[in-house]
Amino acid sequence: MQKLLLLFFLLTGFATFAQNATITGRCVDKSGKPIDGVVVNGKGTTPRQLFTGEDGKFSFTATLNDTILIRFNNESSSDRTVFVNAQKMNLGDIKFDIQLVEGVIVNHKVENPFDIEAMKPIDLVGLPGTRGVEGYVILTAPGVVSNNELTSNYNVRGGNYDENLVYVNGFNVYRPFLTRSGQQEGMSFINSALVKNIRFSSGGFNSEYGDKLSSVLDIDYKTPDSLQGSVVASLLGVEGHIENKVNPRFNYLVGARYRSNGYLLNSLPAKGAYNPVFWDAQFLTNFAITEKLNWSVLGHFSSNNYRFSPQTQETDFGTANEAYSFKVYFEGQEETRFQTMMGGTSLNWQVNDNTKLDLYATVFNTDEREYFDILGQYFINQLETDPSKEEFGDSIAVLGIGSFLNHGRNRLNATIINVYHNGSHTLFKGFKDDERTKFRSRELKWGVNFQSDDFYDVLSEWKYVDSAGYSVPQNSADQVVLFETIKGQLSLRSQRYTSFIQLNSRWKNNQLDRPVSVSKSFKDSLGAKYTRVFTDTIRESASDWAFSIGARGGYTSANDELYLTPRASVSFSPRVYMVRNDQVIRRQVNVRAATGLYYQPPFYREFRTFDGQLNLNVKSQKSFHFVTGTDVYFNMWDREVPFKFTAEAFYKYLWDVNPYEIENVRTRYYADNNAVAYAYGLDLNIFGEFVQGIESFFKVGLLSTKEDILNDSYKEFYNAAGEKIIFGASEDQTVVDSATIYPGYIPRPTDQLLTFGALIQDRMPKYESFSVQVGVQYGSSLPHGPPNTGLDRYKDTLRLKSYFRVDIGTSYDFLYKQKAEKNFLSRNFEDAIISFEVFNLLGINNVLSKQWVQDTEGKYYSIPNYLTQRRFNLKLILRF
Repeated sequence: MQKLLLLFFLLTGFATFAQNATITGRCVDKSGKPIDGVVVNGKGTTPRQLFTGEDGKFSFTATLNDTILIRFNNESSSDRTVFVNAQKMNLGDIKFDIQLVEGVIVNHKVENPFDIEAMKPIDLVGLPGTRGVEGYVILTAPGVVSNNELTSNYNVRGGNYDENLVYVNGFNVYRPFLTRSGQQEGMSFINSALVKNIRFSSGGFNSEYGDKLSSVLDIDYKTPDSLQGSVVASLLGVEGHIENKVNPRFNYLVGARYRSNGYLLNSLPAKGAYNPVFWDAQFLTNFAITEKLNWSVLGHFSSNNYRFSPQTQETDFGTANEAYSFKVYFEGQEETRFQTMMGGTSLNWQVNDNTKLDLYATVFNTDEREYFDILGQYFINQLETDPSKEEFGDSIAVLGIGSFLNHGRNRLNATIINVYHNGSHTLFKGFKDDERTKFRSRELKWGVNFQSDDFYDVLSEWKYVDSAGYSVPQNSADQVVLFETIKGQLSLRSQRYTSFIQLNSRWKNNQLDRPVSVSKSFKDSLGAKYTRVFTDTIRESASDWAFSIGARGGYTSANDELYLTPRASVSFSPRVYMVRNDQVIRRQVNVRAATGLYYQPPFYREFRTFDGQLNLNVKSQKSFHFVTGTDVYFNMWDREVPFKFTAEAFYKYLWDVNPYEIENVRTRYYADNNAVAYAYGLDLNIFGEFVQGIESFFKVGLLSTKEDILNDSYKEFYNAAGEKIIFGASEDQTVVDSATIYPGYIPRPTDQLLTFGALIQDRMPKYESFSVQVGVQYGSSLPHGPPNTGLDRYKDTLRLKSYFRVDIGTSYDFLYKQKAEKNFLSRNFEDAIISFEVFNLLGINNVLSKQWVQDTEGKYYSIPNYLTQRRFNLKLILRF
C-alpha cells in the first residue's frame, strides 16, 4: 500500500510540475455533422493555428489552470469565439451557425464532386399523383419526361426506359418484361416510405455506373435509429412500413403496399369490368458484424394481377368541320399476371480510413403470364358538324363496319443472377504545404461483375381483322390470312462479365485573408439606379477542381461481344462572390463537363424480333456523349435560402442503333443494328423559395433526336401530269414514272421538342396547417405512324397531340406546430395528415397513341387512345 501511495504522489507531482493540459473538441453543424477544415486559433496555445480533420476533431496543448481564447472560423458560417479554462480537457461539440432549411445548407459546399448530386428532400408520400419516386424525378430532374400517368416509366434525353439504370442501396433492380400497357404495370420496385436519398444523373455519369445509354437513378433507403412507422390509406389502396434499431448492431426496414387501380382505370375510354390487384412487400436489414464490417440483406416480392373484361369503347375524333365517332362492342377478357422476386445481400468492409471493399450478390426471378381473347365489332360514323341542324353531334352516315379478334397465350420465366465486387482506395488525401492552402486527393475505384441470364419464353399471339366481311389483308377466297402472327418457343442463356476502373483526383487552392470588392445595384425612393461597392476580407477562399477518368470493359457470351468504354469528367468551382445583407459572401458556382463512350449490350428483348424469333447477332448499341453544365446559387427576394439555377447542354451520337417502336409501354425492337442516330438539347432547372418558407421546382427542356435507318428507301409513283399518285385517292392512277426516295433522318419515337415540368408547393398564410402541392407536366407532340412491322419506319413522321396534365393535392397537417400539445394524435403520432388529390385537374384528353382501323379499300382511320380523365383521391397519412 505504501508503494502505491508513493507512486500516486509521484505521478500527481509530475503532472503538477509539467503544468500542461490537452484541449480536445469537435466542430459540427446544427445537424451534428462533422465539419472539415475549420481554422482553430488559440491565443497562448501551441500550435497557435490548426485545422479540423474529416471527423471535425481538433486537439492542442495549453497551460494548466490558464484561461485562454480560442477562435473558430469557417468560410461557410459565422465565427465562434470560446473562452475556456485550460483545466477543461474536452470542449465537446462546437456548433457552427450553418443555417439548415429542410436539410439544405445555405452556402452549399460540394462534399464529393464525383458522386451524383442528391436531389432535394421532400415528402414523397404526400406528392400528388400515383408514381412516387419516379413521379418526383419526372417533375424535377433535367431531361426526364413521361407522357403516360399510368406507368412509372420515363424517358431521358431521347432514350427509352430500357436505357435507364436503377439502383437501390447498391443493388441493380429490374421490372417485368411482358408489360405492354400502363394498366398492367402495378407499382414500381421503389417504396417511397423507405427512401432516404435520391440521386439522379441524366447522362455523362462516371464509369462506376453500369452499361446503359441514358441515365442513373440511385436510391438509398433509410438507416433506422429508432422505432418508427407509417400508414397511408387512400381510395387507390393502402401501404405501411415499420423501421427500428433493435440494438447498436442490428436495424431493419419493412414495407408493404396494396393497390387496386380500378377506380382510376374506369376513367379510360374503354368501359368494362376492371379488376387490377397489385401488392408487394420488401425488407432491408443491416447487421454490424464488427465496427468496420456490415452485412445487409434486401428482399422483395410483388404480385401484379390485372383482369379486364371490356364491354364498349366510344371515341370522338377529327376536326370541327370533319368529325367522326368510333364505337366498339367487345367480348372476351384479358388476364395478366406478373410475379417477381428479388433477394440481395452485401458485405461492406471499411478496411481502414483509406480502403473500402464491398461484395454484392442478387437473384431476380420473374414469372409472367399474358392471356387474352378480345373480340371487337366496330362502327365508324360521320357526325353532323353544322350547329344549325337538329342532328348536330349525331351520326349521319356509317363509314365503316368491321371486327377484329386479338388472341394471346404468352408465358415468360426469367432468372438473373449477379455477383459483383466494388472497392475504393484513397491514394492520398491532405494538404501539400504547411500553410494548408494546397489540398490534394486521389482515389482509385474498381469493380468486377458476373451476371447470368436465363430466359424461357413461349409466344403465341395473333390478330385477325375483318372489314365488312373481308379479311385484311386479302388473299384467295378460300384462305384466311391473319393480320399479324407471333409464334415462338425461345430459350436464352447468357453470361456477362463486366469491370470498371476509375481514378478520381481533386485539388483545392486556398487563399487566406483575400480582399474582395463586389458592386451591387440599388434603386432609390425615386426609382433611380445607383451602385454601391462592398469591400471585405475573406479569411478563407478556395477554388476547387475535380477530375475523373475511367473505363468500363465487358464481354457478353450470347453474341460473343467484347467492348471497352472510356469516360472522363471534370468540374470546377471558382472563387465568385456576392452581397447578402450588406456583407460579401462566397457564391457557390460549379462548372462541369463530361464525355465518353456508353455501350448498352443487348438484353433479352433487344434480341427478340417482331415475329417472335431471336437474332443473336445483335451487338451493343453505342453512343458518344458530351455534356456540359453549370450550377449557380443566387439570392432573390431577400430569401434566407438561395435559389439554384442549373443549365445543361448535351450532345449524343449513336451508332449500331437497334431501332424500336413504343406501343403504350411496350418497346418492340427491330433486333438489328441497322441505324445511326443523334440527340442534342438544353435543360434548364431552377428551384428555391418562390413562396417563402417552402421550395418549388421548375424545369424546361429542349430536345431533338433523329435516326437514319441504313439502306432504307421507298418508291413514289407519278402519273402523266407529273402528280404523285396516292393509290385509292388520286383520279389518275396510271403510273408513267417513279422515283426512289431515301428518307434519311426521321424522328425517333421519343423526339419531343419542348417539355416543361413544375412542382409548386405552398402553405396557406395564417393557416399553415393547410398545404398545397401542384404538379404540372407539358410535352410537345410525339411522332407516330401507321402500323408496320419495321419495313416502312419512314412513315412514322406524324405527330400526336401535345401532352398537358395538372395534378393537385391539398393536405391538412393535424400536428403542424402542435406536437407539444398533449392529445391523442400528438401522443401517438409524429405526423397525422389528410390529403385530397385531384388527378388531371383540367380534364384534358391526353392522347397516348393511335389505333388504326382499315376498311376494304385499304383506307386507314386513325383513332386516338385517350388517357385517364379527372379523378379524385382521398389519402390519410399517419407516421409514428
